[in-house]
Order: sequence, then C-alpha cells, then structure tokens
Amino acid sequence: MTMFRSFVLFLFILRKSSVTSVAQINCVWGPWSTWTPCNACTKTQTQIRSVSVYPQFNGYLCSGPSLHIKNCETTQGCPLEEGCGNRFRCQSGKCVSQSLVCNSDHDCEDGSDEWRCDSQHVCDLQRPPPQIEASGLGYDIVKEEFRGSVINTQVFGGQCRKIFSGDHQNFYRLPQSTLGYSFQVTAKNDFSSEFYRSSWDYMRRIENHEKTTGTTSGHNRVTSTEDLKKIQSKQLVEISSDIEVARVQNQLPQYLPISEDFWRALSSLPVVYDYSAYRQVLDRFGTHYVSEGTLGGRFRALLYISQDFIESRKHTVQDFYECVKETHTVFFFISWTTEKCGNFFDEIINNFNDNKQKSPKRVRAFGGHTAYISKLQTLDVNDAAGNLNTFSMWAGSVKNFPILISFKTQPLYELVKEVSCSDVKKLHLKRATEEYLRERDSCRCSPCRNNGLSVLKDGVCLCVCKLGTEGLACEFGAPVNEEPGVTDGGWSCWSEWSSCSNARHSRTRSCTRPRPQNGKDCIGNTAETRSCDEEEELQYLRTMQPHCFDQSLEPTKSCTSPPALHNGFVLDLRDFYTIGSKIEYSCIDGYHLIGNPIAECTEEETWRKFPMECKRTTCDPPLLSPHVIPSLWRTSYKIGDSVLLTCGDGRQRIGPDEIVCNSGLSWSPEPKNTECSAVTIPPAHVECEPWENRAENSCVCKIPHQCKPSLEVCLNNTERSRISRLSVCKARALQCLGHQYTVTAHSACQWPDSVTAVCPQCSLWTTCDEQTNTCVCKTMDDCIPSSRWINICVHLTEDSLVSTVTECEVGVRQCRGESLQIVKLQACEV
Repeated sequence: MTMFRSFVLFLFILRKSSVTSVAQINCVWGPWSTWTPCNACTKTQTQIRSVSVYPQFNGYLCSGPSLHIKNCETTQGCPLEEGCGNRFRCQSGKCVSQSLVCNSDHDCEDGSDEWRCDSQHVCDLQRPPPQIEASGLGYDIVKEEFRGSVINTQVFGGQCRKIFSGDHQNFYRLPQSTLGYSFQVTAKNDFSSEFYRSSWDYMRRIENHEKTTGTTSGHNRVTSTEDLKKIQSKQLVEISSDIEVARVQNQLPQYLPISEDFWRALSSLPVVYDYSAYRQVLDRFGTHYVSEGTLGGRFRALLYISQDFIESRKHTVQDFYECVKETHTVFFFISWTTEKCGNFFDEIINNFNDNKQKSPKRVRAFGGHTAYISKLQTLDVNDAAGNLNTFSMWAGSVKNFPILISFKTQPLYELVKEVSCSDVKKLHLKRATEEYLRERDSCRCSPCRNNGLSVLKDGVCLCVCKLGTEGLACEFGAPVNEEPGVTDGGWSCWSEWSSCSNARHSRTRSCTRPRPQNGKDCIGNTAETRSCDEEEELQYLRTMQPHCFDQSLEPTKSCTSPPALHNGFVLDLRDFYTIGSKIEYSCIDGYHLIGNPIAECTEEETWRKFPMECKRTTCDPPLLSPHVIPSLWRTSYKIGDSVLLTCGDGRQRIGPDEIVCNSGLSWSPEPKNTECSAVTIPPAHVECEPWENRAENSCVCKIPHQCKPSLEVCLNNTERSRISRLSVCKARALQCLGHQYTVTAHSACQWPDSVTAVCPQCSLWTTCDEQTNTCVCKTMDDCIPSSRWINICVHLTEDSLVSTVTECEVGVRQCRGESLQIVKLQACEV
C-alpha cells in the first residue's frame, strides 16, 4: 500500500499548493481582429482572437470560440474561376500543362485531364511507393500534429522513375514530389532503454535532441498534458524500439506539386496582409511541410516509479538506474539479470498487483496493424513471453502499415506558388507564421520555482519539476544535489522586430523569466539584428508586380509555368517569368536530351520551345521470376551491364545464370527464362519412442490402448490420488498426454499369485519349454536389441546405486525372483 499512499499524498500536496502557495492564472482572450476582406469564392468574412494570457497553476481555461464567420457580398471575382490561358483547367480550377493531358496519369486530382481522350501511356506503372502520401501532409510544429495535405504525392509530372522493393517483391513509380525513396534502410527491432531521474530531465532531453538533430518525432513522444501530470516527481524509464522500413526525401520546394486543397486556400488569400486570413491557412495546413523522413513503426513505453516507493523499500535512485541499464526492458519483455534487481522488481510488480494498479506506465505504438497496437497498449507486467510475442507480431506488420516516425521539416510558406501574386502571399504567410509561433511560445508562461521547466501544452502552461520538488509551481521541496535558494535565469519573449533603419532591424529580450539569484545567467544574446530582406523583397515586387498592390493596374506581362517535358524538368524552376526570360530543360537519370534545351518567354506570354525529347539510354530493372536474386540491383543499367542470377537457400536455378543490358535497351537472354524451383528434400527419418506414433515428420503421443505389451509397474495417479497397476508404455503415453503419474512401492498394488504357467499361456518375460510344456523365464539375451524396450531407472539391489536398464531386463530379473526397486520410468540422471 506504500506506493498508493504516496500517490494520494502527492495529489493532496498538489491540491494544497493550488490553494495556499500559488495564485491561479486564468486564461484571458485577446481582442477580436478586424473582419477579413470578403472572400470572393466562399462569400464569407472571418475574424479571430488569440489567447493573451494562458492559464496556469489550475487556472480556468478560456471559454467561447476563437473564430467568427459571417456571410458577405463582393463584386470581385473568385480566383478559382479564372481561366488557364493555353493550359488545361482541372475541375478544381487548377491549371496543368497541356503536355500532361491524356498521358494515362491523373495530373488533376479529380482525373479530369484523362476524360474523353485516348491516353498515350508515358509509363507502364502507376503504383506509388507505400504510404507516400504521409510525406505530403502539413505539420503544426507547435501542436506537434499533422494537418491537411499540402503536397500532391499522387502525380508523376510525366516522369517514369521506378524503384524496386525486395521485401514487397514489387516495382513502384516515384511521384513527382519524391527525390528519393529507399526500402529496408534498417530494422531496429531490438529495445533500448533510458533512465531519467525526473520528468524535468526527460523533457530537457527531448528539447535538446530535437534542437541538435533538427529531427522531429511528431506526436510519437509521450508528452501530453495528462502525461506530464502523471509523471510529475517520478523516476522515469523510457523503453523504445524503432522499426525502419523506408526513407523518403522530397524534392526542393520549387519542384514540389502542391495539393489542390492547399492551392485553393492560397488562391483565396488576400494580397493585403491580414493575419486572421493567413492564420486560417496555418490552422488548417500547419506551419511546416516534410522535407525528408523515415517510414516505419515506433514503440514507446514510459514507466514511472515514485521516489517515496523506492525509499520505502530501502533502495536508492542509483539502484533503480543500475537495474534499468542492466536489464534494459524491465516489466515487459526481458527478465532481469541479477538477484538484487530481481528482488527489487519483484517488489514493484507485487505492489502493482496488490493495489490493482495496472497502469504505472504509458505505452504507445505507431504504425503497424491496429489490432496489434491495441494489444501492445495493454501489456501485462507479469507476462514477458506473451508481451514479446505481441511485439513481434506488431513489428512484422509494420512493413505493410508504415507511418512517418521521424522527419525533418521546412516552413510551409516555401510552398506558396501556382497562384496569382504568389511571391507577395509567400511573404505574408511567412510573417503570419512568425506571429503564430510567437503566440504559442512557452516564454509566455510564468516562471516555475526551484528551476522547474515551464512548458506550454494543449493551451495550458505547466511546470515540470526537478527531482526533489513538486507542486503546481514546483514550490515544495528542494532540487536534489543543488544548493538551496539558487535560481537560474530564464529568457523573456523576444520583442517585435523594430522598423528598418539602414536596411536592418532588430529585436531584444531580457533574462527576467526569472531573474538569476545566485544561479546561472541566461546563455545567448539579448539582442538580434538582421537585414530587412522582406521589405526589400516587397519593394522589388511593387516594381515587378504592381497589380498585386494596386488592383486597378494591369498585371505585368509574364509567362506562367513552362510546358512539361516527359521524363524531363526545368532547371531553376520559378513561379513567375518576365518577357524575354529563358529557361533550360534537362532529363532525369537514365535519359538523354535530344534537341535544343532552351525555351523563351515571348511578348505573347507564351513559351517559344523547339523540338526536344528525353530519350532513354539505359535498361529498366529486369522483371525477375519469384525467388530469383540479382547480384546487382539499381534503378537503371547502362548498355553492357551484366547481372548474375541466383536462387536462395533450398531452391535450384533453372535457366540462364546471367543477363546483359543490350543495345536495344532490353535484357538478353530474357529474365523470365530463369526460374527458381524448390529442391525436393526427402523427409528425415524420425525415430519415435515406444509410447509415440509417427505423424508425417514428427512424433505424437499414443492413446494408451495403442501400446504394445510392456512391463507392469505400480503407479500413483497424483491427480486422483489413486494407486493402480499400469504398463510402462501406457504410463509414458499418459504422461505424454499431460497426466501425472509417479512410481510407488511394488507392494502397494495387488499382484496375481505366482504360478507356473503352461504353454501357450506364457507371459511377456517367459518362454515355452517344449520338453516340459511349461513357461520358463527368458534370458538376458532375449532383451537384445535394447532399442525396442523402454529404459527405466532402478536399484538392482537394496544397497546399490541407481542404474538405467531396459524394462525387459527388469521383467526377466523379477521372473527369476530378484527383488528390484523401480525409481522412475525414465533413464537415470547422470
């Protein structure tokens, strides 16, 4: 009951602290924004408000909506209804190059570019890599959540780039958005464990890891508001395992096709900066997009044990740390390795069981089949073998159901393109993103006591306390191994950027959250300056695109996106080209450009383009029969490249062992002529015991009546406490079937009277003497070969050591009148 009392005491302290020691901070809304301009497509206006003061120390949450919407009227036309000039207009209003129409690919998300036409196949493959759509989602870096699709991962842009998965035994076609996709990078299906002395250490490590590596784990970390409350003032162990099945890298932003939903949202944005309008885009699509990432599955378990419980069992934190590092995966999968740790963890498990506390843990799994995820979330601390089996089944399903488990991001505003005044809107979305991130920075929380860490989670400010402290503001206790009364300094929020002066502007912050008292000062600069790039860019755009700032002006003559080239692309692709601009085409790997690669934007706002073609110069990967293994695997092969073909274990090759990429860009001899057939291996001879039957290539228990005659012995059925005579074969058959029998004294059973039998009524251990027509005892030579008899353990004499003999020898000796003591129905242990 000790841990339970500790937990109740902890809750009481939390309640007490909120009443007597720390003043509540209630949520306060900021003012409503002005109404946005009337959206010409939806005929609506919106206004928003943001949180001015976040709730803290059990303060009240803000009530009411953060968004208002009302209907409106406008004379302006909807940008989604504008024409596409000489390009093809999708049903959504998005424009695509005419060269992509009727190419058998859906370059419009609704497929309208393939309606009413005889398609010319650009590629013989349509299947994109597994779960590639995950790389196209937007991501809110503040809330650590994926949002709506911002990248179209299903279009190919007229390119035919193939990859092969040995695990799936399939070819896949890379979409236009993907620069690279590699299968089976690594499979870390083992476990690692980390020990944290407090939730403060845990949160600090997460922050430092993501800042150092630039890699985000998404929502896979166990750091929600409820989680932080549960782990407060606890020793923590994080058990983790990552199953990596593929890595994906997206193209540079200028080559990424944006989704039609994101395109419609960008088209409807005003060209005048309005934070409420641009924040709606951030709310819907996030602040960033994925630039590269790892697909797979992730298992995380967070175990937490209170300091009071450890001390009540006369252990130390160091004991807990050492046992975790020695046993790695306590509670779940692997047993502990030392007697000391075994005793410690037995106490922990028994305490959980006694108090029916089945959840001193937080278990999460991401990726893999949902059925196995549910089982992993209900792991039993008493069933390591069952847990490991569940984990293995989940890990095996990850390759078919992977998700993004770690990834790098880039700001979403980099994807603003393909809409009118895109460069202006890009600057506005960048400004809105910075404002959105400032609103949700944890620097807006009040400082915690005793060097606690303040975090902003789910719209609530929380304090994560150091070991030895607790309370809503970490106001109770003192940090372990630290001088009392020491307060380290913390940074305030950055100020707004100043106005530009001499092409630069600045912002400041102070070390006042809290001020240092006998502790460390803040690390970093109090001021930061940078060039006024945005202002300079806006000035340039006012010159080049004046209609974006004054709608009464005619747009500057320009060309839109250049025509697509099958299996090619434009170098240094941009969203806006002035008259006279020139571009250069190039081809993807495995293709060579034939013709003039230069195109020019003309006065007619069209592209002057000369005949050109990307001609294939390599062989595609060979299409191999099942189980055939190539010696060299690439996405393309040069003329003259050869590949050796082999078969895996247990199979033999039929057909050519080598193929060559020929001048006709095909393989000779044809790969399909090589096959792998199973090698027929005769089944191994299985020797079964006398109480077993042979079933195919294994042995199964006999039913007792199937036994041949065997030595009768006196046995005790321990299940029924019943003593009876039974043959050795039948007893071993019953033991094989799971019944419990032990040898007991020979005299405990009733035996028939010993009389001399006459032929042909001889017993198993006697033979007929034809001269006397009576049954006489067999000799030891009759017990050969010994393999046909069951070995048992006996004392041959009262004072002798145990010996292993056959049942036949025991029967012959008993027939002669010798007194033997049967010990057990198995061979003696050496």
